[in-house]
Amino acid sequence: MEALNICYVESGYPHPHGGGGAGTYVQLVGQELVRQGHRVTVVASHCPKCPSSAWDSGVAVYRPKLMGTRHWYLSKLPGLRVGALALRSLEQGWQLALFLERLHRQNPIDLVEFTEGGDFWHAFKLTFPYLVHLHGSRYTCLHMAGQLVGRADWYHRYLELMFIRRAQWVVSPSQSLLDIVSVELGHPLKQCTVIPYPLDLCLQQLNLSQSQQENSAEKVFFAARNDPIKGAEILLQALPLVRQKIPNVEFQFFGHSLETPPPGVYSSGFLPKEILLKHYQQSDLCIVPSLWDNSPNVVYEAMACGKAVVASNVGGIPELVVDGETGIIVPPGDSRALADAIITLLMDDEKRIDMGRRGRERIQHLTDLQKNIKQRCKIYQKVLTTG
Repeated sequence: MEALNICYVESGYPHPHGGGGAGTYVQLVGQELVRQGHRVTVVASHCPKCPSSAWDSGVAVYRPKLMGTRHWYLSKLPGLRVGALALRSLEQGWQLALFLERLHRQNPIDLVEFTEGGDFWHAFKLTFPYLVHLHGSRYTCLHMAGQLVGRADWYHRYLELMFIRRAQWVVSPSQSLLDIVSVELGHPLKQCTVIPYPLDLCLQQLNLSQSQQENSAEKVFFAARNDPIKGAEILLQALPLVRQKIPNVEFQFFGHSLETPPPGVYSSGFLPKEILLKHYQQSDLCIVPSLWDNSPNVVYEAMACGKAVVASNVGGIPELVVDGETGIIVPPGDSRALADAIITLLMDDEKRIDMGRRGRERIQHLTDLQKNIKQRCKIYQKVLTTG
């Protein structure tokens, strides 16, 4: 395939003090595409601590400040504030469309891949072909987790669905999310593909024997942003039940800071990837107690580190974690079942270690970076030749 100029619009592209699963995927894929001779540009969220433009291993990263004030005024008007979220999306989307056009004039863009809803205006202007990478909208996450969904969230989601409907292709890391979005749209997605996230090469080549030697205590690993949907409260409810059976177990919370951690809990905010990786290696077990999730990056990383995973039976998680083989799947929101699963694996070293080994083999097979790139490039070529 000839060299392309590919642009990714992903708000959570990693930086020194933050990032997300979809952003990590874009970083890995983007850097590999650059190594293969393509030009890659990323438009990410504005961050006051980061430069407005920078290079990341050959990837051009822009963090424009997309302004708009009408939604703020609308949010102050009783009866109309439900439309403020949708109006903000329209205002910022318009600014994004103008920014992309400026980039296009400087270096013509062949195609754009937007995360989830993308830019509503581009669906009608169609300056260049576009794909949508599903990650899980705010509406979808709240709805699937059984949380309260307001009209404001639905109006915003309606705009996102219009954008997704007009995309030349839709990619998702899980079949579960494709099915959910098909229901939201009211019809099956035709041009769509499931491609799991890729693994960083450092995780693919990790020395597991060294990892296990470094582990000298019973440690339970939990990493997630500070969001109720990620299930931290469920894990905290399970904690005393676990400690009744295993008093010396240590729970480690990363990304989810606790003001006053209970006994046996270590809490930390966001950590750089290389430091977080050491904590993965030194842990015995990874916990993902989400009320709903798409295809959480923490599952990929834990399995790559050879750790058994105890996770909720939601979203795309069961597509990664095979119950009874690479971990234990539990009902979402059930702290007793979560505690029982943690106790079972912490008290059975042989079973837990075998699950971790099987999990590493499985995730390496599913998430090979070169295989991922080939699949995506085939899709990009189809979009360019048919769209």
